[in-house]
Amino acid sequence: MSKICTFFGHRYASLSKEQEEKLKQIIIDLIQNHNVTNFWVGGMGDFDSIASKTIRNLKKDFQHIKLECALAYIPTNKENYEDLKRHYDSVFCPQGIELGPPRFAICRRNKTMVLEADFLIFYVKTNFGGAYQALKIAKRNNKTLFNIAEE
Repeated sequence: MSKICTFFGHRYASLSKEQEEKLKQIIIDLIQNHNVTNFWVGGMGDFDSIASKTIRNLKKDFQHIKLECALAYIPTNKENYEDLKRHYDSVFCPQGIELGPPRFAICRRNKTMVLEADFLIFYVKTNFGGAYQALKIAKRNNKTLFNIAEE
């Protein structure tokens, strides 16, 4: 059965060449040794962009993998949605995202992504923010995770 890996990181992230290589090698290991085929990103910051670019480059060698965007909000603009569909293999809103106040949608999306993923790759350097909260949820739920910001 195929597995899911998701990514969480700071909105503003500047990875070193070593960290980018570490990210790539973790992803390759997950594909080759852990049957990961689906990679979820939130599409909202620098780390998501870096992770997405890495997956797109790896799709040349691993055509069976999928890059998917998990949205926090149901798209209201068709042009924006069509643009997203051009950059990802699929675009979806996790079930239940529409429940509750919109200001907590990102938190609900992140929690769903953490709980549904088999593996999580983080770029977390601080002890605050959404990525840090997702990291805490992953640890509480004994998820297999990697934090490439750690030296």
